[in-house]
Amino acid sequence: MPFLRFLMALACAALVISGWMLQNGPHDLYIDVCPVLQQAAIPCPSWAARQPLPDFMPFALYGLAALGVLFVLWPLLSGVLDQPPAVMLAEFIQRGRDLHERARREGDEAVMPALDAWTREVSQFLRRLGHKYVLAFSDFKSVELFASQYDTPATLEIRQRIQRLSEFEQRFRGDGVEAG
Repeated sequence: MPFLRFLMALACAALVISGWMLQNGPHDLYIDVCPVLQQAAIPCPSWAARQPLPDFMPFALYGLAALGVLFVLWPLLSGVLDQPPAVMLAEFIQRGRDLHERARREGDEAVMPALDAWTREVSQFLRRLGHKYVLAFSDFKSVELFASQYDTPATLEIRQRIQRLSEFEQRFRGDGVEAG
C-alpha cells in the first residue's frame, strides 16, 4: 500500500505540473481524435474534429490532483484525528449511563433499538482495539454487580456492559497504553 501511495503522489505531481503548463503555456492547443479514428478505418464525425482545449482543463487537473492527495494523506491523518481509546471508552460509558437512565424511565421496549445501536457501535470500536475486547464486552460471567430491585433485563445488560467498558478504560488509562 505504501508503494501505491507513492505512485499516487507522483501522479498528483504530474497532474499539477500539467495543469500549470496548460494554464501558463500557449493557448492554441487543440484536441483532434480524427487521425486516430482514421487509422482505425472509422469515419470522423464533425464533433470530433479539431476542438480547442477547454479553459477549465487546468483546474480539472488541479482537482484530480487534490483528490489524489486526499487519497495519499487521509490514512496518515486519520490516526492523528482519532481520539485515544480511553477518551472514546469514557464517551461510550457516559452514553451507556444515559441509556440506563432512559431505560429506567421509559422501559425496556422503548430503549431496545437504542441499546442495540449503542452495542453495535461500541463493538465496532472495540474491533479496532482487538478481538478479545469484543468477546469480553459480550461475556458477563465474571462481572459482579450489586443486584437492584429496579433492574430489568435491559438495565442489567447496560450495567454489565458499562462495567466491562470501565475495566477497558482503566487498562488504557495506565500510561496511555494498554496495561494488560
